[in-house]
Amino acid sequence: MKDSPDKIKCPNCEKEFDSNFNYCPYCGQKNIDPDPKLKHFLSEFLSANFNLDSKIFITLKALLLKPAELSKAFLAGKREKYLTPVRLYFVVSLVYFFLLSINLDKDAGIVEINETNTELNDSTNNLTLFMDEVNPDTLSFTEKKVYHNIKLLKTPTGQQMFKQTLKKNISLGMFAFIPLTALILFMLFRKKTVYYIPNLIFAIHLQSLIFLWFSFLILIGFILDFTILKVAGLLFLAYIIFRWIKAFYETSLAKTIWKMFLFFTLWLSMLVVFFIVAFGSSIWLLS
Repeated sequence: MKDSPDKIKCPNCEKEFDSNFNYCPYCGQKNIDPDPKLKHFLSEFLSANFNLDSKIFITLKALLLKPAELSKAFLAGKREKYLTPVRLYFVVSLVYFFLLSINLDKDAGIVEINETNTELNDSTNNLTLFMDEVNPDTLSFTEKKVYHNIKLLKTPTGQQMFKQTLKKNISLGMFAFIPLTALILFMLFRKKTVYYIPNLIFAIHLQSLIFLWFSFLILIGFILDFTILKVAGLLFLAYIIFRWIKAFYETSLAKTIWKMFLFFTLWLSMLVVFFIVAFGSSIWLLS
């Protein structure tokens, strides 16, 4: 007897059920193409190791190709189709900081001082001469800590410790930086968003997009390390952010350009302060 067109046989329990079912009603196996594709393997791998499912592919597609759709969908209550904003951020940031770490090691050789690194040796030798003129006994507790940490920074061990601490501070600090980004957006577009939370959701998605784009640029840099490509990539990212802001806040072209200029001015100013604090705290936490 031939199967009807709307019936399929489960490969696992071999019982028939309607083809529009997502799962077999008898054994629970997922109804997928019997010829496995690459995306199925990737989905199973991510689900088993990172508690992710096929939502990650749908979410990343929207993140890259549909400006502000993720934020609008989440605020509209559509929360089953995509990854939650915070979960998406952690997944993307994990990939970004992993690639960034590899890239820094490739370029800097783990920032180790040796006899062949003349420029770095010269700068640290000058720092040593300056430090030798300082009498530690005349320093306060805070000054002594900074004094000893800077001396430790001259050693390969200290540099490695500093590098690891700086990475940790930046990764944690960037997450804490998101509410400040949302505050800037809230102030600039307060006529469009009455409450702060929509700006926070948008800021999380925007930061995820930036990390994802930088991850792509790092991967490209492994193959083609051209400055022109990096500049073009950053300019295109600015264009993408422009489209996101225009789509989410639904402003005119002229107002979007003006608000985006203000946003980047404030955001970059805060980012400079953030990196100064991250750098200083990394030195402070060496010992």
